[in-house]
Order: sequence, then structure tokens, then C-alpha cells
Amino acid sequence: MSEKCITDFGGPVVMKRVITLILCLLTVILPLASCGGSIDINSEDKGDIFNAYITGDLYAFDPGLDITDEASVKILGLIYEGLFRLDEKGKLVNGLAEKVETTEDPASGEYKMRISLKETKWSDGRALTADDFVYAWKRLMEPTYKSSAASLLYEVKNARTVKAGDASIDDLGVVALDTYLLEITFEGKIDFENFKKNLASLSLVPLREDSVASNSRYWSRRHATLVTNGPLVIKSIDRDENTMRLERNNYYYRDTEEDKLDKFVTPYRILVHFIKEEERPSGQRTYADDLDAIYAEYAAGNILYMGDVPLSNRAELQKQAHVTDANSTYTYMFNTSNALFADARVRRALSMAIDRKAIADILVYADPATGLIANTVFNATSGKSFRDVHGGVLNTAADMDGARALLAEAGVKNGSFAVSYKQNDAEQAVAEYVAGVWSELGFKVELKPLTATVETAVENTEEIDYYIDSVQEAYETGDFDVLAVDVSMLSVDAFPALAAFALEFSGNGIDMSSETYDFISHRTGYNDAGYNEIIERAFAEKDVAKRADILAEAEAYLMNQMPVMPLVFNKDCYLVSKELSGLKSSYLGYRSFSKVSYKNYVYVPEE
Repeated sequence: MSEKCITDFGGPVVMKRVITLILCLLTVILPLASCGGSIDINSEDKGDIFNAYITGDLYAFDPGLDITDEASVKILGLIYEGLFRLDEKGKLVNGLAEKVETTEDPASGEYKMRISLKETKWSDGRALTADDFVYAWKRLMEPTYKSSAASLLYEVKNARTVKAGDASIDDLGVVALDTYLLEITFEGKIDFENFKKNLASLSLVPLREDSVASNSRYWSRRHATLVTNGPLVIKSIDRDENTMRLERNNYYYRDTEEDKLDKFVTPYRILVHFIKEEERPSGQRTYADDLDAIYAEYAAGNILYMGDVPLSNRAELQKQAHVTDANSTYTYMFNTSNALFADARVRRALSMAIDRKAIADILVYADPATGLIANTVFNATSGKSFRDVHGGVLNTAADMDGARALLAEAGVKNGSFAVSYKQNDAEQAVAEYVAGVWSELGFKVELKPLTATVETAVENTEEIDYYIDSVQEAYETGDFDVLAVDVSMLSVDAFPALAAFALEFSGNGIDMSSETYDFISHRTGYNDAGYNEIIERAFAEKDVAKRADILAEAEAYLMNQMPVMPLVFNKDCYLVSKELSGLKSSYLGYRSFSKVSYKNYVYVPEE
């Protein structure tokens, strides 16, 4: 006990000692009593601190990359913010956009949108400007940059010719007129409201050029050095301890001289625990064991938020879990350059054999996929979902006889191939089911769970570990037979998800090594003239209701060709302790912790 504790109180000596003892004990005990809910005794009070499991470990924080794992949205949505957001019901609300003005002049052919930005700063204190949007969007449109998100911007003037390498990147119709004024010029008449919904996509958030340049290899360094603009920022990643430290972005819309630290973001720190998805020798702990252990910590009150539910607990926790539609579809992609999958009849047969209801039952929180387009996608201006309006284009029940007939028609009796997927208990269970069905058709199926790999590079004499997401790498290189991914809808419009399978809309740019600078097709290698023509018609149609009908035609055509096999519509599920209040969600499937309060947070003032 310190001398200061004894002499700070007046009154009788005995009473003084009793009170002092109690207060000093409380000072020691309270910071430990609420699971990281309070701060260290002699530190500045900066707000609530709590433990959470938001998602499994992530190895890429680049919003421009194709999203192959729905889990990445849950982190990207916390550390980045775009011009607009979608609230829990899908209503468009302003993000960085302060004011929007549009120009529509058919006589002159001038169609423009000017967006005034709110004043805010990056997580290192530098001002965020319109130039940061210009840089991020031009990066997507570079002919050598591969991202299906490029189609979100194809209505912008010169976008397609820039992506094709037929115009300079500086010809793209996006310019910063002033520090906080962004101007977008379009090729012609567009639906401005629909375009603004596209701007709510996480793929179109601003980026700082210097931060991108200093974070190579998917920004997958062992210790994060990212500069971001969302309400929270990654302060550190410790992959030995399987933790990530998220802290309040002190510059988020805040005047640092006038505003309180918690004006816009209440929590000070979220200690994020995740699971290291590594190969384990037989008999050692599995991914499921680790997630069960995290759930046990949640049940004990030591972790206050879980962004997933262990597969073994999903049925019993259906009433407690918050479950909504996710903006993605869990899908198996076929590599069409594989001779076995070159025939669409074989791909359709493999799909026909699958009982999608059985897979949804395995996952508990999922719906059988009736097409590629998820339930969250809107249909034009009706306010209804694309699925409700246009119905399903896939049978959810299995048809083994029909599958065998198609294989016989194609002259295929058997074959061998591998199914690759991210190692976790849910995807493992699905892969085992699918492999069992396909083996009944005569195929030999290898299950190939993918884990992160570590590559070490020397930079400025320092050894740096880079963690590479093996699913993302397989997707980008085409090194797979069948690959399980979450196909992100990118926005609440069906066009971007469907356009990615058309040659000139894939977003993969051009092959600079070819003599004729050929377009690069979708990651599956799929390229069909009939499908390309449908997407061209959809893009040319400016009446959004008519365009929706063309997109429904495109989806039906694609599902007949089956380069990708949708299995289930993903669900976003989470558990949250009653100790937390103020949690909100985005329609795109991530939480907002900005106004979360921790009931048992204890402020311990300085001595």
C-alpha cells in the first residue's frame, strides 16, 4: 500500500486506514473485474474496452480485391467509409457525402454529379480529400488491375475504354474540382439514385496513394501499417496470439481541438480474437475446437460479441442469434479450362445432383440458392427483392437420374478432381456432403482445405512476414479445379455480380503480353458470346425496370451454362452480450460499433 493512499484521507486514524484499504483494493480489483472493460490505473480515460470475435483471421485488407470471403466485409466495414452507406433496412444514407448536385442536359449530352465531401481525416491525421476517391477509382480502372468492382463505374465517361487500354487513365470522367469537391461525368443518361447505391459499395471507398504503395502483397504484413478512414483503425495484429487491436479513429469527423474524443465513436478499443486457420497434425485441435473455445468464453461473459456461431451450436442458438440475409452467395466455381469441366452439360449434371436444402440444413443459417443473385439485391425501383420479382432459376432438390442422363449425353462416366475451400468446420461439412454425392456419380473427389501461407521477404534489411490467403490466391491465379467462394453482390444491384462473367465486363482488364491485348475473362475462364451479348444489352438499357428483366434473362442463361454453382444464400449471424448496447448493422452485412457502450465499463482516474 502506498504512502499516498494512507495520507490522502483525513479523520480518525483507524477509520482512515479502513477506508483507504477498501479504496485501494477496489482500485486494484475493478480493472480486472470486467474483462478488459476498464483501462489501466494511471492511463487517460479514453472509453470502453472490450473483447470480441468478429470473424476468422483475415489476410487482406484491400477493398479493391474481389471479395471471396463474406467475413472480410465485417472488418472492411469498420475501417473504411465511402460516400454513402446502407442502413439496416437498405436505405441509402450519407457517409462522406455532404451534398450531391446532378446535371442532366439531353440537348448538350451533359450528365454529371458533383459531390461535396464532409471534412474529415485519415487515421494518421492527414485530411481526406476528393483526390483520394479519384486515386482509388482510377486504380480500379487500370487495365492491369483485376477487380470485378470495375463494373460499378462503367457508366462513368471513358471507363470502358480506359479499362480496355484504349484511353489514358486520366481520361476517366472523375476529377477533384476542389479539395472537398468531386465531379463525376457520365457517358450519357443514367439513373442517379441507382448509381449512388453503387457508391455505397465497400469496393469504392477512398484510398491514400502512399498507404497503398507502402503495403504490398494484399496489405498482408504481420503488423498492420494501414491508413484508413472509418470509425475504427487497426492498431496492431499479433498472429502468434491470434489477436487484432482495433481502436477508435480519433480523427473520424472530429475537430481535435474542439470535440471530445468520443463525439462520434464511443468505444476506445476492441480486442478482436480470431482463429489461426493452419494445418494441424492428426489428433490435434481443429478449427471447430477453437471456435467452440471462443464461444465458451462468450458464454462465460469474457467475450461480448461473436460475429459467427459454431456449427455445432447453431440449431440450439437460433432464438438467441441475430440472423439476417448476407449480401453474397456461397458458390462452387468450376475451372472451365479443365477438360472435364469444359462441357456445360457436365457442370449442370454436377449441380443437378446437389440437394441445396440439405446444405442449408447442414449450415442452419442459410437458404437454398435458387440462383446466383442473393436475396438482398433490389429489383429496380420497386423496393422488392430481385429474387421475389423474378423467381428462382435453380431447382433446390437433387435429381440424380437427370444428372446421370446429362453425363451420359456428354459421354462422361467418371473423372478425378479436387474441391478447394477455406478450412473451417462449416465449409468442411459442405465439402464432405458434396464429395459424397459426386462420388455416387462415379467421380473421384479430393477434398483440399486451404490455409494461409507465410512468405518472408527482406525489406530495408528487415525480414517481413506476409500472410497470404490461399483461397484468394487460388482464385486469382486460377489454380483450382473446383473452388468454394462467397460471391459478393458488390452492391444491391444485380448488374455487377452478373456482369463479371461477361468478357468485357469482368474487370480483369487486358492481357498485356498478347499481341492484340485481349480481354481477360472471368476467373473461371468462362467466355460465351451469347452471354456477352445479353450483358451488353443490359448495360445499354437505361430504363432500370427493363434492364432488370434483361438481367433476369442473363442469370437464367448463366445458370444453364453453370460456370459457377450457387449452393446457398449466405446468412449473417452474430451473438451479442446484454452488456453491450447501441450496436447497429449495415444492410451489407457488417456491424457498426461506433455508438456501442459497455455496461460494466469502469473509469479508473489517475492518482
